[in-house]
Formats: sequence, C-alpha cells, structure tokens
Amino acid sequence: MTDHLCPSGTSQQPRCSQVEIENQSKAISSNRQLLDVLDAFPGFVLVLNHPRQIVFANQAFLHFLGAACLSEVLGKKPGDALACEHAVQSVLGCGTTVFCSTCGAAKATPLLHQPTNGAVQECRIRQEGSGKAFDFRVQTAPFPGGDDSLYLFFLTDISHEKRRRALERIFFHDVANIATGMVGMSRTLCEKELSAEKKKQFQKVLHRYAHRLADEVEAQRDLAAAENNDLHLQAKPCASLALLDEVAAFYNNIGNAQASRVEIDADAVAAEFFTDPRLLHRILTNMTKNAVEASPPEAVVRIGCEQAGNDDLEFWVHNQSCMPENVQLQIFQRSFSTKGSGRGLGTYSIKLLGERYLKGRVSFTSSPEKGTTFRFSCPCNIETANP
Repeated sequence: MTDHLCPSGTSQQPRCSQVEIENQSKAISSNRQLLDVLDAFPGFVLVLNHPRQIVFANQAFLHFLGAACLSEVLGKKPGDALACEHAVQSVLGCGTTVFCSTCGAAKATPLLHQPTNGAVQECRIRQEGSGKAFDFRVQTAPFPGGDDSLYLFFLTDISHEKRRRALERIFFHDVANIATGMVGMSRTLCEKELSAEKKKQFQKVLHRYAHRLADEVEAQRDLAAAENNDLHLQAKPCASLALLDEVAAFYNNIGNAQASRVEIDADAVAAEFFTDPRLLHRILTNMTKNAVEASPPEAVVRIGCEQAGNDDLEFWVHNQSCMPENVQLQIFQRSFSTKGSGRGLGTYSIKLLGERYLKGRVSFTSSPEKGTTFRFSCPCNIETANP
C-alpha cells in the first residue's frame, strides 16, 4: 500500500482552489434560513464539496476547534481541520494515507453520491500535538436545494459514550472474572479440609487474584487521570531485570493454566535508569497482556530489554501471532479492539502513558514470518529527556 491512496479505492479528486471554495461558500450563503438552522444545531455540521473540502461549518464545530470564524477552516478537509495526526503527517492531508482506509469519515464519502442518507459510520481521531483522542459518529446527506456538488456531513462526538462502554465492559467482564475466581478460592479455603501445603498454595493464588483486581481498578484510574492531564509522575530509580521479573510473575503465577507462558529473553540487559516505575510497569503489563491474549495456551510470550543508543532503553514484548493489516492501521485508537465491542483501551493507554508522560516512543512490527513485537523506547533519565 502506498501513502497516497484514496481510501474508497477510486481516484483522489483534486482540491478546489481557494477562489472556487469561496465562490461555493458564497453561493450557499443566500440560503440563510438553512444555514441558521445548521448553526443552531447542537452537533457538528459541515457542508462539503466533492473533494471533501469544507464550504460551511456550523458554530458548534467552530467552537469545538476554537476557531473565531469560518474562514479559518474554509477549504480544509475534516481531518485537516480536526488536526488528525495522520492528516497532519501526510503531505496531501486528510483522506490520502493508508490509515484513512479504516476511517469512518472517509468510508462515508462514497455514500454521498447516493440519493438517500449515507450509512452511519464511526471515525476515531487522535490529534497531533495534543494527543487527545476522539470518537465521532458520522453520517452524510445530500445538500438541500438540489445542488448535487455539495453534501451535508454530520459529526457527533461519542467519545464519552465509547469511554463509558469500555469501562463497563472492563468492570463487568474482566473485573467480574477475577472476582469470581477469588470467590471460588475463598470458598474452597473456608469449606474444605486442606493440607497445610495445599492451603498455602491456595492463599498465594488468592493473594495474586486480589493484586490483579486492585491493578485493574488502578489502571482505569490512572488512564482517566492521564486523559484529564491530572496524572503526576513519581520518578524513581529502576532496574530493568527486576521490572521484567515482576511483569513475567504477574502472568505466570496467576493460576490460569490456559494462558501462554511469559519468559524473559536470555539477552535482556541489566540496566539502572530513572523513570516512573508504576507507569512503566503498567505499559509493559498491557503489552504483555495483549500478547498473551493473542497467543494459544501452549505458546511462549517473550519479553526483553536492550540498549537503544546512549540515552534510551528499549523494552519489547513478542508473540508469534500476526495482526491483520486493518488491525495494524487502527491499533492505537482508543475505542478500537479486536476483542469485541466496548474494549480498546489497552494499546491506547500504552501510547498515551508512554509518549505523553514517560517521554518515550511506542512502536510495533507484525508479519506472518516474524510474529508481532511491541516496543517502548524509554529515556534512561526522564528528568533530563527532551519533552
């Protein structure tokens, strides 16, 4: 795939000149009654031309962007106006990258040519610079008045709805499963006669279940604080091998015989560095959790650490599975998940915590030949690292 494919598979229409855009905007300004209705609409409404450039944006959308007037967004495409990281990083902007092939806003575009409203799509955007993540519900409709060169483009911010569903799924599914295991363990301890050795084993497993339950709750608290810019770093000296030992033990000792085994790579470097160990542990735990869930029970998930230049350490987690291409293109988006509706906070939190707070860089590779490896490049001293 190249970097400049039209996501719909058709040829990318060239953008109109600024003069053409201004003429189109003036042409619809005579329909003041309609524009007043769109301005009063609480959701975001745009009028787009065929190349998907903005001819009109209602007040709700301008207020959301912090734009003083329409001229600030006139001629831009939706992703350009919203500062989508993929649009900003591409020379040709919104709708021209491989990532756009999975975007609901781009998928809605071919439906514009139909006489009826386009099907409802979803669009996930991570903003360049701020790192903020948004989920939008997208729908299109013909522009009233018979001008088939223009279309209505509706955006509804459903970020809070997606967030609530994800949290409900986590607490009703993941936390409930852990709690059920704890109930079973405690019932066995209370109701059955066990040898001293067997009782000690059960107590250890129950302790690990309790630790994991607390960790799930703390993870969601940290993520909410991170999104609200309320998360405070607690930098301390760390040891790379000790951290890897904790992560491996967290999964190998949970008492789940159906899970893959986590092993530390023999070449993992022993290094002393300075960062927030709690957040780094959270990142590595999420990377490992994804690898374990993507692997069959008999597989081995390998974790390690290596020197990356003079000032960075690179932690990595590898499994033998390969992610499909459409999954790879959406992997760090907040509400995207391969595990079903209402998930998708794991890899998003890795990116958020690792890059915004620990000043590192998150990346991955995935292929049928080499499997999947997630990497986090971590500065050896967070206090002296560049932001």
